[in-house]
Amino acid sequence: MATILITGNTRLFTLEAYTELAAQYRLVIAGEVPFSIREKNIRLYSTMPREEKFSQLFDVYSFQAVYYVTGYADGGEGMFGEMEQLEQTFLECGRSRVEKLILLSTVDSRNYLEHYGRSGEIIKKDYPFGRAFGAAKIEETARYFAEKTRVPMVILWLPYVADRINDTNFLGRIFLKMREEKKVLLPYHKEDRVDFISMPDLVSLLFRITEETEDEGGDYYVSSGYEYQYGDLEELLKLCVPDLQVIYENYPNTSKIPRYPVELRKKYGFVPVDNVMENIGSYYRRFTREIYQGKGKITGKAVAFLKKAGGSVFKYLEILVLFVLAELLSRYTSNSVYFKFVDVRLFYIVIVGTTYGMRMGILGALLECIVLIRQYANIGMNGVLLFYNIENWIPFVVYLMAGSITGYIKNKKTDELEFSRVEYNLLRNKYLFLNDVYHGAMQNKGEYKRQILGYKDSFGKIFDAVQKLDNELPESIFLEGLQIMEDILENHSIAIYTLDSWQRFGRLAVCSNSQLTKLTKSIRMEDYQELYNTVKRREVWKNSEMADGMPMYACGVFKDDALALLITIQEASTEQYGTHYMNIFRILCGLVQTSFLRAVEYESLTEEKTFYPGTNVVYPDRLNKLVRVQQDMKDAGVADYVLVKFESKDKAFVSESLSGMIRATDTLGADGSGSLYLLLLQMNRQNFPVVGDKLKKKRLSYQLVEKVG
Repeated sequence: MATILITGNTRLFTLEAYTELAAQYRLVIAGEVPFSIREKNIRLYSTMPREEKFSQLFDVYSFQAVYYVTGYADGGEGMFGEMEQLEQTFLECGRSRVEKLILLSTVDSRNYLEHYGRSGEIIKKDYPFGRAFGAAKIEETARYFAEKTRVPMVILWLPYVADRINDTNFLGRIFLKMREEKKVLLPYHKEDRVDFISMPDLVSLLFRITEETEDEGGDYYVSSGYEYQYGDLEELLKLCVPDLQVIYENYPNTSKIPRYPVELRKKYGFVPVDNVMENIGSYYRRFTREIYQGKGKITGKAVAFLKKAGGSVFKYLEILVLFVLAELLSRYTSNSVYFKFVDVRLFYIVIVGTTYGMRMGILGALLECIVLIRQYANIGMNGVLLFYNIENWIPFVVYLMAGSITGYIKNKKTDELEFSRVEYNLLRNKYLFLNDVYHGAMQNKGEYKRQILGYKDSFGKIFDAVQKLDNELPESIFLEGLQIMEDILENHSIAIYTLDSWQRFGRLAVCSNSQLTKLTKSIRMEDYQELYNTVKRREVWKNSEMADGMPMYACGVFKDDALALLITIQEASTEQYGTHYMNIFRILCGLVQTSFLRAVEYESLTEEKTFYPGTNVVYPDRLNKLVRVQQDMKDAGVADYVLVKFESKDKAFVSESLSGMIRATDTLGADGSGSLYLLLLQMNRQNFPVVGDKLKKKRLSYQLVEKVG
């Protein structure tokens, strides 16, 4: 059976509500209730979260959930030191790993007027009265400590709660005014909405929230599903007291309370049943019968006064009352034969000493010594005779020794208990330390498990990368390699350059979308001499000195000991500066190199099937594949191209005219009808006119097209 802790304003719940909760859970109540509880599954402790006894409850019990009732629930005005109590509650919940905390607040906390800044952000909230402001601050405090302690929290914005009526809640204060024939003050306007939730409905909701195991918290309005106004409440009250005077404080009400708790129904399946407004008359009759008749009020006030006076005053009062009783008993039994061998005064001293300790025991003995001196004086014994006759000292010595010895025994037991308490605190702290170590080990276990799974998943990603890079076109490898690196390295500033046979220039083949407008289409390797020398040694270059204009990482792809590709990471976050990240980059570059060399070798083997004899014009199948890959790159925003269609279909003439003019990365090809096309990589129509002028000088008529055919 799960254990639930209820603290805060515990007077909100009725005995019937506690009994119903105890049928499903073991209840621990930390607070005060206005009735006696004898249920076996309920334990009542008169303590508050600010006291040490409260924290000890978390050592004795293992709570599944905690219900904290704010002092503003049901129209209350808050409790003294409530923020400190709430803080201590969350700290204990976090220490004990409580599954969730349910905060019972009020809908008044949602009554505010928002003020917005120029950017649309909320810069201020105006609350119409102090109770709404106080309730809102309690909720903000709860959210802060819930996040700090990582305790899942559910906030319930309650309307007025009706079932047990006393003079401290909303209906109770109204009924008290009605009974005393005073004016009833209602907070809002007559046409504003008023809502009540019955205690059985509230208990049903708490059941559902507690049993929800996958609940991560949330804020919810609680409503009855019925639509009433304060004017309707006034009419019902006047049915009970016809000459009742009702006035309104006319506070503005801006809270948008839903008529039906839709979110609670979707999340927890909560459906309210009771209509409280229909039972206002019966509630009033119950109040006048059971509450206002004042049963036990005198006793209750006396007990309250003694509690308020403090324990020390009560202790001295008890000693004096017992002293008077002992003297009366001693006087009226002095002539009885049964009391000849019984000393009532000595019995009184023993009681005081064993109850309150040595100091109070000696005080009781001194009081009896004073009475004894007075009795000696009554029989004519003066002070000199009393002092010099040692036999007269015997009763005084016995009284003082009795008070001292019994008080010493009491103090010794108290000290032993104090020592045990200190020892208990030490053991408790050790237990808490071991508990934290245990939970830390469990968290580390989960973290290691996630890392292992992630490690295995990395192998899956590597396998997927190998499959995607298995392609016969180098251009396709560029695109797939870029996307794979962006995914695995979690970086979107990657670029791949192709190098010419003289190792002088690097042509941009493909790059991340964010770098397309930042990077130049061609780089001079002599401007990156240090980087180039490091990469040529087959090492990964790292920009350790944060040099401006240099990439953060660079790695080479080699063909026959010559640098064929240069792969760079232009930018990197702080978490990506480590050796582990650089090693992953090296591995991925190795995969690209393997696939690239395989594709180049395949091209060499199929060269006669790639180009028309005696020209550098590729066949239609090859041209279509290249254009398709470039279009994919363009759609992905990682590269650009221009496709030029020539009017002439003379392959030899066009090929010879373009000889020495086009770059090694550009492609001249033909379609199925014999038309010739020039595919210019990493070029757009804005910078094409430079190439267009050269084509015109070669007397090549052309037009720009989007696709082949």
